[in-house]
Amino acid sequence: MRKVTLITQAVVLAPVLAWGLGCNKASQDSSPVIANVGGQKITQKEFEDTIRSVVTDAAKAEQVLHADGMRDQRNGFLGNLAQQKAVMELARMEGLDRDAKVRLAADEAVAQVYLKAILDKRAGSATPTDADLKKLYDEVVAKQKASGNPQPAPPFEMVKSQLAQMWQQKQEQQNQARMQDELAKELKVSVPITYAEDYQPKQMAPN
Repeated sequence: MRKVTLITQAVVLAPVLAWGLGCNKASQDSSPVIANVGGQKITQKEFEDTIRSVVTDAAKAEQVLHADGMRDQRNGFLGNLAQQKAVMELARMEGLDRDAKVRLAADEAVAQVYLKAILDKRAGSATPTDADLKKLYDEVVAKQKASGNPQPAPPFEMVKSQLAQMWQQKQEQQNQARMQDELAKELKVSVPITYAEDYQPKQMAPN
């Protein structure tokens, strides 16, 4: 199931995020403990909150959490989460959380995750209108004809879902450069960076 696959992929990022933010604090809720990872407890509430944070559609989240048919996927997700926490704990026991090279790699990964989340949040979830899709359809048909392709184009209604995906991808590509430029300007104002003398990066040096 696609949604469960997305959940599993999100869990893969959990150790990097947690490493960058620090070790998770013990849960203060009183819900049942559903897993214990080397003394670190995962409660039912924590687990359910994690699912709901990943599956943003409330109805689908409840289905993942409570539907009998989703038991194997649900338990598999918990197993992945526990395994990730176990790996983090073993790394901590071996002192890797104090290894400069490892921490640098973890910080870089965390920064990339946050950057994507910021850009996704600001990009929003624009939905194309039928007029948008029809315009894109006409453009695709025109390009097909210009290339000398003799195959007739499928009816507009038949390919609307594919056109919607194409439209969103096109919008993302057009907005990416603009949003990154806007974000860079905002960072200079909201999170100013200063360097000690002789340490300023060349690309940051004033013209």
